[in-house]
Amino acid sequence: MPAATPLPRGPSVLTLYSAADLLTAPGCPVCRYAAEADDRYLGWFALEGHAEPAMITAMCASLGMCAAHTRRLASQPGAAIRLTAVYRYVLIAARDLLSSRAAPVQPCPACQRKDAASRNALETLLDGLATGEAIGRCRDLGGVCIPHLTAAVAAGPRRVAAWLADTMHEVLTASPAVPRWLAGTDPDAEDRAALRRAPQAAGARTSVTCTACLAAARAEHDSLARLRPMDQANTAVVLCATHLADAAAAGAESGQLRSLLAWQAACAGALSARRLRPGRMPGCLVCRDVGIAGKDALAELARARQNRSPLCVRHYLGARTGDKRTELTLGPGLAHAADLLISELADSFEQSTWASRQGTPVSPSDAWRRAAAFLDGAVLGAARAGGP
Repeated sequence: MPAATPLPRGPSVLTLYSAADLLTAPGCPVCRYAAEADDRYLGWFALEGHAEPAMITAMCASLGMCAAHTRRLASQPGAAIRLTAVYRYVLIAARDLLSSRAAPVQPCPACQRKDAASRNALETLLDGLATGEAIGRCRDLGGVCIPHLTAAVAAGPRRVAAWLADTMHEVLTASPAVPRWLAGTDPDAEDRAALRRAPQAAGARTSVTCTACLAAARAEHDSLARLRPMDQANTAVVLCATHLADAAAAGAESGQLRSLLAWQAACAGALSARRLRPGRMPGCLVCRDVGIAGKDALAELARARQNRSPLCVRHYLGARTGDKRTELTLGPGLAHAADLLISELADSFEQSTWASRQGTPVSPSDAWRRAAAFLDGAVLGAARAGGP
């Protein structure tokens, strides 16, 4: 099976012995470490991970990767052949879930890897700040981004979180240029912005657009728009990393980036003074609106008995646990669609394998793209609460 351009073998672990290993350049050191770990993991997937049994098992358990990581996989060289092979197995697992009460869907394996790298880097940085060895260097480079300051409030000593909040305030007030990195590093933010401007985000429906995801995307757009004129004296609103990146992109276009970052930095600073811990952190308002819109759309489909309406597997699985009517109305149509896609993926894989052996060119099928959207409508740009 053709693979992508040469990349390091194995999902290697980055060297990290102390905070000094992180503090190498301006910008958030946790973001930088996590982004490099993420790149290495996706590179390993492209080179050999996609054919590893353990990786295939993980992909089946999570029904593929999250929307953001799926878009990155789709942009890699050789993605069509590679993901056609992978989704053959993932769609079978999805079909089994549609017709049974099997184990719950697991988190995206790439997100798990990136989150673990973020936690490792943040813990190492906080340890270095707590002992005083990294304070000077960290101040010179600007501290951490707003999402990782929020994480530090939940994970680290209160005095260290307060020091990071003060450092962030210094960066915002002293820098002549708006420090965009304070919103976090999100390589998918530009793709999301482009998809948000696409026809389906504006209200048009295609044959593979999940109805619930479409409703959620509209709610996300409206919720983000309402953030701009919001009273920024309100320090009880903390956006998740994904929606902060989305709001920052909109703020950069409208000239409101500095005020947006100052507002969210103040929110994170207020959290550090309230001694909040995991489980008590405020939820993202945009995620809340997205979740409500998706659930309302599913409930409307069930009430109208619209079992032919497009729906992604993730939204269906999230709804059927609490609504027997949704399961009875929407489940059979999804199972039938899964069977059709499985057959199409198998045919496409056989054709590409035969063409590769014969050394003849073949036009790749887009079945793998439709499979990705069938599993998670957010791949097309529609929103889902708690996104990457």
